[in-house]
Amino acid sequence: MKLGPVVKARRSSQIILTLVVGVIGVQFTLWIRAHLAGRMPTVSRPPGAEGFLPIDGMMATRHLLHTGQIDPVHPAALAIFLAIIAMSIIVAKSFCSHLCPVGLISEWLGRLGIRLTGTSLSLPKWLDIPLRSLKFLILGFFGWAVWFALSPQGVADFLDSPYARIVDAKMWKFFAPPSHTTIAVLGVLIVASIFIRDFWCRYLCPYGALLGVFGRFALFKVTRNADICTDCRGCTAVCPARIKVHQLQRVSSIECTSCQDCVMACPVEGCLTVRAPSLLGGWKSWLRPVAVVAIAVGIWCAVVLGFRVTGHWRNHISEQEYHRRIREMDSPLYTHVGGMAPKEDQEDSSALQ
Repeated sequence: MKLGPVVKARRSSQIILTLVVGVIGVQFTLWIRAHLAGRMPTVSRPPGAEGFLPIDGMMATRHLLHTGQIDPVHPAALAIFLAIIAMSIIVAKSFCSHLCPVGLISEWLGRLGIRLTGTSLSLPKWLDIPLRSLKFLILGFFGWAVWFALSPQGVADFLDSPYARIVDAKMWKFFAPPSHTTIAVLGVLIVASIFIRDFWCRYLCPYGALLGVFGRFALFKVTRNADICTDCRGCTAVCPARIKVHQLQRVSSIECTSCQDCVMACPVEGCLTVRAPSLLGGWKSWLRPVAVVAIAVGIWCAVVLGFRVTGHWRNHISEQEYHRRIREMDSPLYTHVGGMAPKEDQEDSSALQ
């Protein structure tokens, strides 16, 4: 019963965003299929589809830091990326357990595995540690590509390239319909997630790795009061990230998602709380578990709303331009490497500035 309020609040926010993502997926599918069929769509392109473009969001962040300008082609990707980072800086890695649809599905698969087998498998440390490094290797590659392989002008050119303008459409076409390889990979991940909780999140998700790094510097983290701790180890037993919470004063692990399962499992009130460092005291009285969920989700909503209110949520690419580009997106002009755009592409670029 004690788990009820915070789990319901956190689960509700996850389910709501998952449903929103589902609606966005359907709308985007209807929109792009109309263009591919040679007719103008009856629905508009949902900017939220850019949430599936984290690399564009990362590149747009570098572009923003260098020029002070918001990428006009995929502004929603930048908004969502910054919102997720802001969540992790305030409440450690909270996007993963409070909003991420993949995190929700992973939780459900893990619970299904426990129901089927009565337990959740844990890989031995000699295998677990190397596998956990995979997501950081993937993140390192993308980080190198965005921050070191390209110059600031190279980033700007890429963001304005023909490929970048319809990268969301090309991504959709890659998965619709999914290839046999895609289905096989998803099948392996689903089965692995049933028997090993949070398999994708723990071992392969570069987004989670990035948020974990920012989470190390978060303002609010799970904190243990050793003076009143009974060493029951209930917190460690329920931690989905397998962190030894009972041994820590302040949980700064890159794997902690601030899910608060440990906080709710603690039998001693006030022993485990999510709070700011002691030098910023005065927060404890109001930062209750459900409030942590509200803060995390509120940060995301505030950033996205800010982009909407200031007119930086939707791009200004016309349906006519999308119509032309989507129908020719299999041409060499729209490869990832890209190249010099023809004159009409340069004119389209100038119109966006």
